[in-house]
Amino acid sequence: MKKFRNIIVALALVVALASFTACNGVKEDVLLDTTTKVYSGDVLYVGNTASVSGGHETIGKPFNVGINAAFAAWNATRGDKYTVALKTYDDAGNASNSVTLTEKLIYEDDVFAIVGNYGSTQVAQNLDVIKEAQVPMVYAAAGNSVLLNEDADTWSERCIFPVQPLSNTEGRMLYARAVAPEAIDPATFAMTGGLGGTKVGVISDSSEASIQMTEGVKAQAGKKAEVSYQSSATAGDFSAAATAIKNAGCDVVIVTVVGAQFTAALKALVNAGVTGKVITTYNNSSATVFNGANTLMLDEYVAVFGALTIYAQGWLDISSLTYVYDADADGVVESGSYLAYTYKALYESMSTPEKPVVYTGVAGFNEEYWAVAEDLFDYCMANGMVNDALVMSSNSFALAGYIAGNMFCQGLDKLEAAGKTLTRQNYIEVMENNEFKVSMGGMIDYKDGIRAGVQQFSLSSIFDAYTINGGIYHSAAAATVQPLTSLSAFLNK
Repeated sequence: MKKFRNIIVALALVVALASFTACNGVKEDVLLDTTTKVYSGDVLYVGNTASVSGGHETIGKPFNVGINAAFAAWNATRGDKYTVALKTYDDAGNASNSVTLTEKLIYEDDVFAIVGNYGSTQVAQNLDVIKEAQVPMVYAAAGNSVLLNEDADTWSERCIFPVQPLSNTEGRMLYARAVAPEAIDPATFAMTGGLGGTKVGVISDSSEASIQMTEGVKAQAGKKAEVSYQSSATAGDFSAAATAIKNAGCDVVIVTVVGAQFTAALKALVNAGVTGKVITTYNNSSATVFNGANTLMLDEYVAVFGALTIYAQGWLDISSLTYVYDADADGVVESGSYLAYTYKALYESMSTPEKPVVYTGVAGFNEEYWAVAEDLFDYCMANGMVNDALVMSSNSFALAGYIAGNMFCQGLDKLEAAGKTLTRQNYIEVMENNEFKVSMGGMIDYKDGIRAGVQQFSLSSIFDAYTINGGIYHSAAAATVQPLTSLSAFLNK
């Protein structure tokens, strides 16, 4: 395994990209009147639009870095016939721009596919353009329900391949997990059941993702007894919802709002006197939701974590209690060391004399994560992003972009293994007829017309690290307490 360098050395890599030619293939037997194009040449271009300006660069930039890092890794080992390259335009967070630029990518730049269709509002508006052109779309950085399709039967529908969880699907999982009976593995202390809720409250707002997630909660709850409350009309004011949840006696609260709204909802629950368990979306799974700007102050950390046991779902599982990163000879962990030691302290605090934690070296992240982190690091180093290399190797948006690029490349591998010509139609067909490993996640397939994104979710505990950092300062940390688990597993409990 390659090792992160102790001394960062600037590398310059000049890549000569030869243009590729494209010729029209024969008329295919398709459901719509289209011509399938055969691609040949040295470079296969794919495209996307992403927000890398206008205040969105902290998301769009690392997302595209991740895609490019995945392509670079694939090109280095399997790009003997052609290499894959990303053509991207900045939509500045504007959905209308995204539509115009997506049309440009398809009809002027002649990209083979859209990889990493970015942003909820952008996806909602440019999806029809992609469908009309019947261009493969692999991965949408959004959870819009418009991506959900349980019976894709035309080429326009079959060309869409979402990966990231869809909000409605996650809402179903949130409720199923909230009410499933509690169970703990006595040997490992891992959760094998749910949260054991008997009455569930829901805090949501008017954002699209929150609305769709709440719809999923309600659909899964069906006619079972549960309590659902919307937030008040005033943005960030969840006091009325929290008071209603307190009066109803809810023992589990599902929170579908995101970011600063999430921490505002937690404070409202505490102020209303609510105690018990909270479970929230993967969008709030990062400890930075608490540790960043517009979040909890010192006294609020004590109040929130003192009253509430907070869980967040995830669709990736990168944690490990035993894997030791292959660090340099001095034994220093060069990335993620704080979280690594946080995991160590947390799980050692959970051990008992009868069942001590199996722990050697510096753990925290699994081998699959470190392999991706190294690809991100190496891409940055090779492309003049020396100062960003270490940061990008653990950035959640860069990891998401890497998954998008890697999924597209897996499709190329399946195409070659099937001995088929590189055409859009053939690519769509191999995507439909195979199962794929989501990098750092579970499995996904698109058989039988299903377009639903991943349907396995892990669970993390979010806690105040004050008790494990020597009582020096308050900060949120997260630890995985349940591995990736499917919705059906909870429905059988």
